[in-house]
Amino acid sequence: MINDQKNLINDLILFLYDKGAIKIGNFTLSSGIKSKFYLDMRILQSYPKYFRVSILLMKKYIVDKIGMNNFNYICSIPTSGTIFGSSLAYELFKPHIYVRKSVKDYGMQKPFEGDLQLNSKVLFIDDVMTTGNSLLSSIELLKDKSIINDVLVFIDRRQDYRGLLNKYNLNIHRIISIDKIFEILFQSDRIGKKDMDYIKGELEKN
Repeated sequence: MINDQKNLINDLILFLYDKGAIKIGNFTLSSGIKSKFYLDMRILQSYPKYFRVSILLMKKYIVDKIGMNNFNYICSIPTSGTIFGSSLAYELFKPHIYVRKSVKDYGMQKPFEGDLQLNSKVLFIDDVMTTGNSLLSSIELLKDKSIINDVLVFIDRRQDYRGLLNKYNLNIHRIISIDKIFEILFQSDRIGKKDMDYIKGELEKN
């Protein structure tokens, strides 16, 4: 089972790279951070086979490591986390809510969508964790309405977000870290030693 899971992750990472969803170069992220690599997990929604793999990996992690009794709701972090959170909620038969990226100045002006019962335990879901700012904003919106202990992300970019979130005493779970991704790409001859060293230089600063 462990080898099967490892193979699924490897195949998924190679697919993302071959499709251009993992790029090496010089990029400015939405947070304003300069980075030597870029990730776009949103492409998976257009490829059912590989999207299914990502959801099954996250589902298995939740069942095995977090526990179905340790949360009542799944909450997606805006915006791309919604693709994964809503699918996981369906798979696990759990209620789903999602936080708005910005509150509309018309209609009900709600900070989140869905029907959240007060003091319910919420599991946050996101595709990629970078600075933690999107997660922090979501926590601030829900902290007085829910109990928040766990966050699951598919890819952890290792961008030193933990200091920002320490006061919430969160358990940050991940399916794979960015250094492992580039290790897979290097071992599979998708990238060379020059690119590998290029990436390591950035990661060692975090």
